[in-house]
Amino acid sequence: MTAPLISVIVPVYNGEAYIERCLASLLKQDAGDMEIIVVDDGSRDGTWALLERMAREDGRIRPVHQENAGVSAARNAALDICRGRYIRFADADDVAAEGSSAALIASMEETDSDLVIADYVEVTGPLRTRRSMAPDRKHLPLHDFLDLFRHRSNSFYYGVLWNKLFRGDIIRENGIRFPHGMKWGEDFHFVTDYLAHVRSVSYLTTPVYDYNRRMEGTVVRQFFDYLCHPTVGLKTRLTLYRNYRELYMDTGLYPRYRRTLWIFLVRFTLGE
Repeated sequence: MTAPLISVIVPVYNGEAYIERCLASLLKQDAGDMEIIVVDDGSRDGTWALLERMAREDGRIRPVHQENAGVSAARNAALDICRGRYIRFADADDVAAEGSSAALIASMEETDSDLVIADYVEVTGPLRTRRSMAPDRKHLPLHDFLDLFRHRSNSFYYGVLWNKLFRGDIIRENGIRFPHGMKWGEDFHFVTDYLAHVRSVSYLTTPVYDYNRRMEGTVVRQFFDYLCHPTVGLKTRLTLYRNYRELYMDTGLYPRYRRTLWIFLVRFTLGE
């Protein structure tokens, strides 16, 4: 079986009310061969029936059902079976911008980079706010990127998954997966693990994603969980910092930045 050009991974839990809109935005993408792996993490509503119907209507959708085990386990289940040359992630309550997969792939191929980071739009009710941290240089060798990254490593722009494009071979060859048991920050952990294996990073200033900042949304739920369980939150923060520090150790840059990397512990939040 020929591998698709891109795999899109979407975890969902009780998403009957919004998953169809998300998947419709992905199915409209004009990016060549594509598979959309949707992992239903033990939903109790009509999510699974909806996914089965959509899969019958469009073979690019590959629904997977698992007992409730959390978003990391859901994404890992998809990574275990995805076949795409490139890998993209989406949250079930958000929307991919039209033409965004093609734009991400073009940026990666034109620059021969291993990671693309793009602008996105934050949607809060009727308000739409474009978010970007792209530097003047749109393509950076890893060491130059890490010099920039350390200043804003706590940001959504760098920490989340859905404004990025990853290479499937890097993920598969290095066994990169999401950590089990983390209530939040698992996306940042994955990104830092991935960065340890890249040569260069490119930036795309075209917005590729609508992030819906809803009170019941995935990221907001994780933030409130952190506030309600401060001890667990502190442990998670330390885990993320150690992983972040290890990235600079692995790339030989830790001696240069050791006096400033610890600031991550102070300023790391989900909302910045």
